[in-house]
Amino acid sequence: MSTDVQHPRFQEISSTDRVYSPDILPRLQSLLADLADIDFACEKSLKAIERGLGDESLKRRRIAQLWRDRQERRAPYVAALEELQEQVKACFD
Repeated sequence: MSTDVQHPRFQEISSTDRVYSPDILPRLQSLLADLADIDFACEKSLKAIERGLGDESLKRRRIAQLWRDRQERRAPYVAALEELQEQVKACFD
């Protein structure tokens, strides 16, 4: 009995068989890592604010500002992810 599997999923894909640019995956990984770094820093700051002593209304304002800053920092990366998603979609149209 032969054990040679000829299923397309297990066959090696040559660079000419690709339907998307080879730089998409590294770009995606880089963008996701940058977003994770932003979120990690925000979470760290949030915990520091919550642990701190002081006026609760001041804490709420600082937290609100922290979330606004986070959204502002994330915006270009999210836009780049959306652009990358469009590039991938275009490969399959």
